[in-house]
This record gives sequence, structure tokens and C-alpha cells, in this order.
Amino acid sequence: MRKFFFSAVIAMATAIAALSQSSTATNLTANPKDSTSNQKFYFPVANYSDSEALNKAMPRLAEQVLANYHETNKRTYFDNCISYYLLSENYSKTLEMVDSVQKIDDDKSYDVEVTSYALAKISEKRSQASFGDAFKTEFSKRFNQLSFAKKANLATIDSPWLSDKDYTSLQQKLINSNKDSLNLDDARSFCEKYFNYSFYKKLMFLMRPLIDNKYRQTFPAIKAVNWAGVIPVEHIDEIPDPNMHYNMLFELTWFDTAAKKEINGGLGNVARELNLHEANGIPRKNIGAVAVIHADGLYILLSNEKYKRKYGVDNPNIPLIKELQTYGVRMIVCGQAMTFYRLEMEDLVPGIKKALTAQTVLSSYRLKNYVRF
Repeated sequence: MRKFFFSAVIAMATAIAALSQSSTATNLTANPKDSTSNQKFYFPVANYSDSEALNKAMPRLAEQVLANYHETNKRTYFDNCISYYLLSENYSKTLEMVDSVQKIDDDKSYDVEVTSYALAKISEKRSQASFGDAFKTEFSKRFNQLSFAKKANLATIDSPWLSDKDYTSLQQKLINSNKDSLNLDDARSFCEKYFNYSFYKKLMFLMRPLIDNKYRQTFPAIKAVNWAGVIPVEHIDEIPDPNMHYNMLFELTWFDTAAKKEINGGLGNVARELNLHEANGIPRKNIGAVAVIHADGLYILLSNEKYKRKYGVDNPNIPLIKELQTYGVRMIVCGQAMTFYRLEMEDLVPGIKKALTAQTVLSSYRLKNYVRF
């Protein structure tokens, strides 16, 4: 009898727990063998193409993620939850997460923009005060307490470093999957990328008038590459001699077809080096640069017609190539590679020079005291 009684109690407890779980996890299904990886959140695929529906759906999705997200590393957990709580519009918990990270890092400057945003939202809700005025007050108070370097770091939010590439790429992937549900990993990833795309886009416009230009990146030589700017630095100890000649030799051999819509990283680095040297007080007349291009790097230089025929998009490198040529960068292709790749000089952007081989160009410019990058 006692055995039957305990069996009945256990069965009832199990049933109650199951009913409770199902009632609190709306639109959520779980495989009992794996209660984390196989969870599914209802999220209509139509949301991705309807901005209004998407904005309305994101707080609920973030709440579901928060209810099921676990992380052993406390710092990582707190940091990730900041974006989830902001999306769910729980600003008190957002502040709690930020405070937790600040204590772990022993850094009160961490996420001051998020703190300012959350406090302004709370103020707006409690007193119906202007969100814009509240954010200005909260942000300015905290920003003015930061060091020069941390102010410059915050100023990068208003820079072209911000990109929606990751968000739009994932969004398209989920659209193509044509599923009205997300597993926990995809839900987390979508929340994070949506947050970075939407939240920091808003912050950029809120913060821009509150940050002085002296903290922003500069582009003293080449402007065509968004990420090639120079962040200002205070109290510099090591200063290059502006009377010396700075000759740089670049070797470009890489082309990533997956990044065919973007400026080539190696070519962009040429722009960044020029910007860094000029920003350090070296006059343009004392700067020399030679770029030797061979192997797959040749595709960087294709004319727009040839590039579009090969990859289906305009060549994003052409504005940069032209700006580098105007600056005086000598761009030389390898005749050996041109032959192997079945390319003619007419296939390339005008103004490119050709050598018998890249190797002798590299060795000869090294002997002329060009520093290889």
C-alpha cells in the first residue's frame, strides 16, 4: 500500500511539473533527451520581411531566450543577457547585468552608453520625461568622467566600423530556411545580431552630438576604406622623425570570393598604413608606397566590367584603387601570374604597372630600403 501511495505521489508530481512547464513555455517544444539544443521557439518566417511585425516580436523572443539560456561563465552570461534584457525592454534587469559585469571587470566605464539608455527609458516611463533629454543628461554625466582613451573608444560607435552585414546575412539564411521556428542557438544569434544592428544604430544618432570631434577617427590620407581610420591617442611618447623617408612595400596575394562585395583586406591595409603614417605627423612628400600584386590578388584589380562578369557585382575596390593611385602608390602586377591566370592588362583597372615577376620587384625594392608589410 505504502509503495503504491509513493508511486502515485511521484506520478502526480511528474504530471504537475509537466503541465507547469508547458504552460510557462508558450510556443516552446523540447526534446526530453536534450532540453536545450532541441528547443523550438515559434517565430513566423514572415517576421523577417515585415519590420513592424519583427519589432513587435523581438521582445517576446528575447524573453524566451532569457528563460532558457544558461552559461557556466558568469561574466559571459551577464554580458550576453544585457542585449536580451534590452530587447525585452526590461531596463532594470539590464542595469543589473551591466553592474555585474562592471564588478567582475572592476571597470565602471563598461557599457556607459547602455546604462544611459536604460536609465533614460526608466525615467521616460516613470515621469513621462523626454527620452532624448534624459539620455543626454545621463550620457553626458558618465562620458565626462571617462579617460581620453575610453572617450575615443565610445566615439567609434559613430564610425563605419558598425555594419549590418552579419545581421542581414543571418536574416537571409533564416528566410531561406522557410521555417516558422527557431532553435535556442539561432534565437540567441538572431537576438544578438538584431540588437547590434538596431540598438547601436539608434545609439549612434543619440551619441553623435554629445561627443567632440577630437575623440573621433581621422582619415588624413585615404578615405575610401571605412575601417582604415586612425583613432586619436593622447600623451604620445614615441614620435617618428618627420624628416625621414618612409618607404613601404606591400605584397597582395589573397582574394576571398566570399567577400567579393567588400574591399579587399590587404588593399585596405595599404590605406590604413598611409593614414597612420600621416596621422603621426609624417608629411606626404616623405611617404612612398609600392604594392606588388600576384596570385589570387590579381582579381582585386579587375575592371568593373570584368569583375561584374566574373562575380556578378561591381568591383568594390575600384574607388580605393583610384584613390591610392592619386596618392602616388605604385601598383605592380606579376607577369608570370598574369599568364597563369590568363589575364591581359586590358582586363585590369587602368594605371597598373607590370613586371616580369613579382619576386624581383620584391627583392629590388627591399634593396632600396623599402620596408615590407
